[in-house]
Amino acid sequence: MHLPGWRVTHFGVTRFGVPPASEPNLKVRSRLKQKVAERRSSPLLRRRDGSVLSAFRKRHVEITVSSVCSSAPGSGPSSPNSSHGAHNGLAASVPNIHAEQLLPQPHALALDGAQLSLYTSPSLPNLSLGLQATVTVTSAHLPVYPEAPLQLYPTPPLGVLALSHPALARTQSSPASVKPPVPEGPPKHLFTTGVVYDTFMLKHQCTCGNTTIHPEHAGRIQSIWSRLQETGLLGKCERIRGRKATLEEIQTVHSEHHALLYGTSPLNRQKLDSKKLLGPITQKTYAVLPCGGIGVSLGVQGGGPWGGLALLTPSDPQVDSDTVWNELHSSSAVRTAVGCLLELAFKVAAGELKNGFAVIRPPGHHAEESTAMGFCFFNSVAISAKLLQQRLSVGRILIVDWDIHHGNGTQQAFYSDPHVLYISLHRYDDGNFFPGSGAPEEVGSGLGVGYNINIAWTGGVDPPIGDVEYLTAFRTVVMPIANEFSPDLVLVSAGFDAVEGHLSPLGGYSVTAKCFGHLTKQLMMLAGGRVVLALEGGHDLTAICDASEACVSALLGLELEPLDPSLLQQKPNVNAVATLEKVIEIQSENGGQG
Repeated sequence: MHLPGWRVTHFGVTRFGVPPASEPNLKVRSRLKQKVAERRSSPLLRRRDGSVLSAFRKRHVEITVSSVCSSAPGSGPSSPNSSHGAHNGLAASVPNIHAEQLLPQPHALALDGAQLSLYTSPSLPNLSLGLQATVTVTSAHLPVYPEAPLQLYPTPPLGVLALSHPALARTQSSPASVKPPVPEGPPKHLFTTGVVYDTFMLKHQCTCGNTTIHPEHAGRIQSIWSRLQETGLLGKCERIRGRKATLEEIQTVHSEHHALLYGTSPLNRQKLDSKKLLGPITQKTYAVLPCGGIGVSLGVQGGGPWGGLALLTPSDPQVDSDTVWNELHSSSAVRTAVGCLLELAFKVAAGELKNGFAVIRPPGHHAEESTAMGFCFFNSVAISAKLLQQRLSVGRILIVDWDIHHGNGTQQAFYSDPHVLYISLHRYDDGNFFPGSGAPEEVGSGLGVGYNINIAWTGGVDPPIGDVEYLTAFRTVVMPIANEFSPDLVLVSAGFDAVEGHLSPLGGYSVTAKCFGHLTKQLMMLAGGRVVLALEGGHDLTAICDASEACVSALLGLELEPLDPSLLQQKPNVNAVATLEKVIEIQSENGGQG
């Protein structure tokens, strides 16, 4: 036995399961046919191909016309999610139904100066232009069922997502008109902390694949990115899409030959002008490492064709066995590290983001104009500072380098530039700690005298340098000089190899991870808070994850884990006091910022 019910079709609301009307009721049938003809023009009840959208049974019919906004989450670490939904309210994917089939049909409207109705059928309500597009369909003949609205378009669990139609509005030129959709502009960024990361950087690794003997490996940035996700910090930040830096951008700091040497792969190298491949170093020189991988030379000159392979032994003094090279993937990775930082730094400088943290590798602060060394090929921070000066006319840039190793490449790039203040805190040990540069007497040259400050810790690790020493350095040297310099932007070479857990020769100090969060907070008092951190060194995964978490928390303005109150009462060790006193004395004599 079939019970009578109701369904919605493109004819309107009709009853099914009821025997046809008897022949005498011809007037009733004639009136129904007229209603059917009127309802067929409804644009909201039809697909473009004219087929019936769907059938529903029972209950009242409630039509709700609304825009559906959907934003697709990032597809992975290399695809940060966008703050925008699909165009015109369309979801990224609708199962088994083409979006164009669900869009409403164009419908000509007669403009007679009166309130227009889209529907004239007595069994459907009138939807007037300019009024709220939410109506309820009722019928005096509907059977009584438990009250529950029945949507015209199926809900998502049924496999169809409600779609929007062009907004209707009045204008001054006509009583009623169809308002055209507003074209989408460029992406708008939230004024918050930006983070950048790209999986291209994971491919730079030794061909041997042994991460235990190569501390600068892909797991470093993978671990940090995972930590930011697990702690929920990533969700509070805006993810910035990375890119590869151009060879021209790289050449703001590095020589053309160096940019071509490490910025091209065998495939794209063939597209370059052969004349550009000539230079003072006409042969790329490698060393076959004990692991079977390839290490780069420190600028050995050769006489063969450019791109040749001259094999040296790892014991050769010109070989940097730590700076490995993967001929297929390293060039893209090292250019991506630079490009990621550029994207982030420019958005912060332009006021689109409050501050930022770049999860990038390989590091860059050791890379000099024509030399790759210490895991570094291109100096990302130096390139960013140069381009901020050139393209955005940023007047005064402060670069703070707290990696435990001195940033010899960054110092070289700005040694005579009074518009860039470089302050490095590093283990020096009278020049016996890698890279051996960064003496307190290195204060700059020409107009740049006094704008290069090296807080060069000495005395080894007995006693070790820790939180007290770094906090004292910031209180007595870094912040006073930085405040006087009054930068427009702060870039931080954020190496975390001074964090406890790193043994010599890659560390040896005992600074806590949370201390770097508090140092970040102090730097945020400069430049209107425009601070950008770029990962440099640090190879103990727990240590660099803890430190990154602390720094991002500080950038977000979250409450930080407090430091031990006793630290504020402690005095720095005698070696640190001697270092700080020497720095202050030298900078005062040379007319430095202090």
